[in-house]
Amino acid sequence: MKGNKPNRQSGGGISSDTPNPPSSSQRNFAQLAVRSAPLPLPTELEAYEAVLPGAAERILAMAESQAGHRQTMENKALSYEGRNSLLGIIAGWFLGTPGLLVAGYCLSTGHDAAGGAIGGVSLGSLVGTFIYGTRERRIEREQKYLAQTQSKEQR
Repeated sequence: MKGNKPNRQSGGGISSDTPNPPSSSQRNFAQLAVRSAPLPLPTELEAYEAVLPGAAERILAMAESQAGHRQTMENKALSYEGRNSLLGIIAGWFLGTPGLLVAGYCLSTGHDAAGGAIGGVSLGSLVGTFIYGTRERRIEREQKYLAQTQSKEQR
């Protein structure tokens, strides 16, 4: 039971059978590699193929399918954005035109204050909505651009 006794020479509780703890000059290193890509590296594809024949082809097919799905979703998003923009223009016309017509009628019948107020509110709301929508689309484009440039820098 020599291994259970404390090492009296060092005065500590380390048994003589225990390997020496690492000295301050020894260091442990770990390496972590992170990348973002639709496909593994060619060496990784070879390893997958060695473990499971046909795996490389399945991985390539999966990446192609994902790319097709992403492109379909982007096309739908663009289509919906165009449709929403057109609907906004039509709704603005239907809501703004009556306000301006009423304002014109008020002005022509001598109700200058009412006509000016109605016309100002109608025109102001249309212009405000246009400016807000333009600003939001600009901010969205800038965010997408920043995300794309950051993604490219990380590669």
